[in-house]
Amino acid sequence: MGFQCQQFYLKDDRCAMKVSTDSLLLGAWVELSAVARVADFGCGCGILALMIAQRTSANVTIYAIERDQQAAQQAADNVAASPWPQKVRVVHQDIRHRTAELFDLVISNPPYFSGSLASGDNQRALARQGDDLDLNDWFACAAAATSANGQIAMVVPASQWQRLHQYSQQQGWSVARCCAVSTVAHKAPKLMLAQWQRDTIATTYEQLLIQNNGRYTDQFRQLTGAFYLAGTTSVDPVPVCPD
Repeated sequence: MGFQCQQFYLKDDRCAMKVSTDSLLLGAWVELSAVARVADFGCGCGILALMIAQRTSANVTIYAIERDQQAAQQAADNVAASPWPQKVRVVHQDIRHRTAELFDLVISNPPYFSGSLASGDNQRALARQGDDLDLNDWFACAAAATSANGQIAMVVPASQWQRLHQYSQQQGWSVARCCAVSTVAHKAPKLMLAQWQRDTIATTYEQLLIQNNGRYTDQFRQLTGAFYLAGTTSVDPVPVCPD
């Protein structure tokens, strides 16, 4: 069980949350200029860390941080089997108890389901609900881990975007870029991709449509083409987050 990208393969059978389009979009969309140290908070099987490894030069170091032991081990195995085992360091750690390193970018596909009913599977409940961490907590942990000129990038459900946006503004962060993602035409956006920085800046607003008339759009194929083998097919093999 796993997912084949253009340059690496991801096993995710030991991870509660599987590979999703959400991470593929964020990893392809995030701006990576002038980064030397990157952290992926809640790395799961390691997809975001490996996408960043593919997109950056050899001198960039990426820390993939995951508190679930089975997921962390699977991420380590995926990294070891990838073309970039020297660039990515998997750390089994709670993001609240991390060491004092600061990063140029903290990227995350955080749990989406805070406040929903608990899952009977403890590992899945932890991955989906973040235990006692909501999106604001995840953002606060990311903010504490960034350097003075560092940035934060996340993918979140559109339904939770306004609350997180307001919180980030209150903490002194500005949205440099955001992208509203709709799965099909004539439907409201389901996801928001966002990248923050501390300096006040005018926000660049973007929109992305994944499918139209049962086929991937040219925009989606262009964005994900360096990773997504399925970019020319008519059926999406990995899910987008539910409402």
